[in-house]
Amino acid sequence: MLAALKGVSEATGLSVARVALAWLLTRPFMTSVIIGAKTPAQLEDNLAASSVKLAPEHVKGLDEASALPPEYPGWMLEFQNRDPRLPTIES
Repeated sequence: MLAALKGVSEATGLSVARVALAWLLTRPFMTSVIIGAKTPAQLEDNLAASSVKLAPEHVKGLDEASALPPEYPGWMLEFQNRDPRLPTIES
């Protein structure tokens, strides 16, 4: 995730913190974002994330980088259904 954030940061010229906060604000389930600024400059940078509009390809890349692996039993169902259990009869 950090590598993906750094890539978007370099592509957009925005700080990694601003990119991370802007991405979090694109999440429909996100009800609040807590910032952790220690200096006035960090506070300004963090607050500026609310006006950032990330490109769809950047959001997609960050979504993919942050995706969690499927949990049991989800991965097990996919594993079990990978091949037919019984041979099929060709007509």
